[in-house]
Amino acid sequence: MIIRQRKNYLTSQFLSKISADGTLNIESLIVLTCAIFIASVGLNVNSTATIIGAMLISPLMGPLLAIGTGLALYDVTLLRKGTISLLAEIIISLAASTVYFHFSPLTYASQEIIARTSPTIWDVMIAFFGGVAGIIGARKKEANNIVPGVAIATALMPPACTIGYSIAVGNLKYFLGSSYLFLINCVFIILTAFLGVKIMKWLSYSTKQSKLFFLRKPTFKEFSIILVVIILIIPSILSANQMVNKTLVDQNVQNLVVNELGNVNLIKENVDTQGKIINLTVSGNKINAKKIQVAKANLTKYDLKGYSLNIVQVAQVNPNAENQLDRQVNNIINQRQHEQEQADEKRQQEQEKRNQEIRKLSSTISSVTAVSDNKNKQITLIELKKPLSKKRKNALVRQIKDKYPNINLVEFVQENIKN
Repeated sequence: MIIRQRKNYLTSQFLSKISADGTLNIESLIVLTCAIFIASVGLNVNSTATIIGAMLISPLMGPLLAIGTGLALYDVTLLRKGTISLLAEIIISLAASTVYFHFSPLTYASQEIIARTSPTIWDVMIAFFGGVAGIIGARKKEANNIVPGVAIATALMPPACTIGYSIAVGNLKYFLGSSYLFLINCVFIILTAFLGVKIMKWLSYSTKQSKLFFLRKPTFKEFSIILVVIILIIPSILSANQMVNKTLVDQNVQNLVVNELGNVNLIKENVDTQGKIINLTVSGNKINAKKIQVAKANLTKYDLKGYSLNIVQVAQVNPNAENQLDRQVNNIINQRQHEQEQADEKRQQEQEKRNQEIRKLSSTISSVTAVSDNKNKQITLIELKKPLSKKRKNALVRQIKDKYPNINLVEFVQENIKN
């Protein structure tokens, strides 16, 4: 009777390659530094080709595969080596990119930077399938195009440098978005490496295990991993939903321009889905006021109910001037968005400071919550530790309004006391 021996997928060459790629050395540090500055320059000048170059030479993938393999094989040495390398490379990436963007004269957020601040479920899928291809590519002895392709697809370096940009300019929204994208890529590459090595181990050594091995009840550790994955995916699904809605709105705007405005060149389209404002910059044949009014009246016809339409007409320009104008409009819009975010942050800080000052007016005040509308009218909600007389409440309201005239309404609520 011939006993068929299972193929050993976890060869010593494979494990040695994973260990070597996950080790931090002088060569990988030099390559990492080059990749950081190439990616930072590409993001800064909005150059896709430059960013792709940084993706190809980035060494960040190696430590992630080492961590996933170490977890799968319970190899503490490999796990420690990959973790130390990854943390060191992340710290160096953030520090170097932050320094670059701090001294760069170009401070506006390019489209390449903005693209790394709103991760979606598609980024999760790219990271997952990229990790699968990465662990398969790592098994091949000969040179192949899998690993370079994975490096471009998962794009670890650009979001890391975008985090550096966010730190340099102090933009919390961009920081959270790019950090989330980087976290998604890291977690799902590690996860797929972990699963891939587990499967290779099972195929190599588990001849006595049941064929239903993967259908057994998950352990607590496996259940925890599944829960973490689900929690990570949820925000990306919500972000994808927003992106799909925005894409549909953009398509409707395009149809509106073609059908209602006639033979014009759309230079710039900016749609604010939250404020429901459509800003169009067009050139070509002059659009008369009547046609613009008809277009505004037909917004509902293109599923744009509730939106306002603003059209800026410019003289016919040549392609080079049109590109220059497009960049200028982009810069103005990005600058205004940045100024608005700074103004909102400053208003929140002032509001919190005011709440703290109001809380000091009386020892009976437990907390203060303030809400402001677009006209800067204030509504202040005061939670009390114990009941106050009507006379004391009125006196407190007068004291607050005398100090802060913008506050239009003050309401009191009693703090819930639990037995």
